[in-house]
Amino acid sequence: MSETTKKAVSPEKVWTLLAAITLIYGLVLTALNLGDNSFFDALWTYGLWSIINNPAILPLDYIAMGGIGPAFVNSGIVGFLVLGFFKFAKLPISGPQMGVLGLTMGFSFMGKNFLNILPILLGALLYSAFTKAKDAGLRDTYKNHITMAGFATCLAPIITQPAFIPQFNADGHQVFGILIGVVLGLGIGFFINAMAVFIRKSHEGLNLYNIGWGAGLFATALTAVYGAFGVQNFVGAAPYRNLGQVMVDVYGNYRQLSMPGTYNWEIHGYVAFLSLFFILMGFLSGAKGSDIKESLYLKAGDSKFINNFFAKYGAGKTYLAMGLLGVMILVVTLGLNVNMNGPILAAIVSVVGWGGFGKAVANAAAIGAGVVLAGIARYFIWPTHVQWADYNLLEYLRTQPVIWTSALWGMCLSPMARFFGWKWAIPVGMMHFAFAATIANFHWGQNLYNNGMAAGLVCLIMIPVIRAFDKKGKYGMEKVYPDPS
Repeated sequence: MSETTKKAVSPEKVWTLLAAITLIYGLVLTALNLGDNSFFDALWTYGLWSIINNPAILPLDYIAMGGIGPAFVNSGIVGFLVLGFFKFAKLPISGPQMGVLGLTMGFSFMGKNFLNILPILLGALLYSAFTKAKDAGLRDTYKNHITMAGFATCLAPIITQPAFIPQFNADGHQVFGILIGVVLGLGIGFFINAMAVFIRKSHEGLNLYNIGWGAGLFATALTAVYGAFGVQNFVGAAPYRNLGQVMVDVYGNYRQLSMPGTYNWEIHGYVAFLSLFFILMGFLSGAKGSDIKESLYLKAGDSKFINNFFAKYGAGKTYLAMGLLGVMILVVTLGLNVNMNGPILAAIVSVVGWGGFGKAVANAAAIGAGVVLAGIARYFIWPTHVQWADYNLLEYLRTQPVIWTSALWGMCLSPMARFFGWKWAIPVGMMHFAFAATIANFHWGQNLYNNGMAAGLVCLIMIPVIRAFDKKGKYGMEKVYPDPS
């Protein structure tokens, strides 16, 4: 444990402050973008109500649907909500919990809101009551399950979509569909911990988004059940689309993900703040300028399953590493003037949150580079595609959100780069892009961690391929350890 931990700013205070600033930023942006509306209408009637009253499937952009201010307000509220559940469970916040906070606050820009994550979190509480020992308290048991439940909120669309499925709401009311969604959510929270432990065996710890992989299988199974009984998703057709430069709104119409470039400065400004915020927290927690180089290459342990930077390096270097991840992303997106939107912002916040639990700049960059190279190859191999027929390469890169979301969330494969090296990280990243851009067809967008599922499939394919070329026996199978979170 680093000596700097003794004077560290606690993660609870850091994330509470971040949630508060995010909430305030959202309120300010709402006030600055009123148009002809009152503040209440802008914040609630056309903002938060639009955010909570939709199916939430991938990749609905909450900035496009509710406005940029309400989207940030939603993220801040979700942050406080998750912190409240951690506090109830008396769970100290470390690397895994910071990953949960990054994912929940991040995906609050595209699928999670302060209502649809509640059944899953409460389902884990029911499981805790079911499994607790006779002399154990409910909170002590819940402490062992809340982190996995937080990750499992990626299945929030399963809770909201039934309210919009015609077969569940034939009388025009949504009550039956809402009840189905709540029951499904409670069930997810109840069973997810057992599933998470089992599913890790398939990728040997090389996919940081373990829950995303398992959740994708669950969502695919549910989609199959729906299809077998003639139930269609709210768009009325399945599969409904691939993950290109489109989104599906609540009326089933295709449109671009947000208005291209409309909120670039507001989003880039928040990313810059987020990066500097964690760098500042790092220095306030004892990190020094000389720690910057080491923070680019953090490695929590020799095992593929040990990823908690916070536990090994302490708060200072971990916060610094998280901030540097944000800086790397900001340099790329600003340099290329990428058209920012809700999904890209969701990916950035997620990545920074995971900077304390397995994603180091060097390894993450190698995977991201592989994804971007695959996106560039698509441009040259398929140049007449309607989406970019008249674009030059730079314009294509600026306007294809699927490249950047896949590159950022694909960094969940950072352990692949760490253990197999950058030469394998590039083809791993390229393979990830192929899966991430198409796999949502199988689960109807009900798994927000689509890239986690894609990464699980990449592991199933690439790990044996890498071992086939492993003449020196460096990449043998490792014992599957219990989940460290």
